[in-house]
Amino acid sequence: MSGIAGIYNLDGRAVDPELLEQMTAAIAHRGPDGSGKWIHRNVGFSHQKLSTTPEALRETQPLYDDDLKLGLTFDGRIDNRAEIRELLEAAGARLRTDSDAEMVLTAYRCWGKACAAKILGDFALAVWDAGNRRLFCARDVLGIRPFYYYFDSRTFIFASELQQIFRLPLVPREPNEGMIGEYLVSAVNNKEETLTKGILRLPPAHLLIVEPGRIRKQEYW
Repeated sequence: MSGIAGIYNLDGRAVDPELLEQMTAAIAHRGPDGSGKWIHRNVGFSHQKLSTTPEALRETQPLYDDDLKLGLTFDGRIDNRAEIRELLEAAGARLRTDSDAEMVLTAYRCWGKACAAKILGDFALAVWDAGNRRLFCARDVLGIRPFYYYFDSRTFIFASELQQIFRLPLVPREPNEGMIGEYLVSAVNNKEETLTKGILRLPPAHLLIVEPGRIRKQEYW
């Protein structure tokens, strides 16, 4: 699996490149085939690349389209590529490459949040929609690819692994006793909480939309 990470400062603060670098370096083991980072003012994405398909060999992430003002970091694989391409072309879109990343970003441009329900495969992704000042996140229906996040009134952070989120000093390190109890009795029922208070998992088949002043979670399948 590849690895992703991102920081969105809702109060407009510029993203600290060093913090994003630390989050990226923490999962170097997930991406032996390359590493990339992208920062635009108060938003930053990173990606650790593990190429598992022929298309991924020619893929560079994070992906940003200046014309559309959309950015993407994507850990995953699309299984219904032919179907998605056909639907996109029917909608008037033209793909410049055969990469899954461009296909996902174009799908978001065409269908917005409805794109998650159209993609078959396993994935965890985040799209920065600069035009609407919106961060869109989604996780596959089975939850195969991990997606952790932390949110307070000023900052939203997401990552593939918990240790990445701990790299930021603002994140509390308070044990979640309720979840610890569930693990100890081998009865883990909560699909969102983790062993640390305040750090959550995006449940399978859910999307998340983060905008200034609010965060919305929705089941899409």
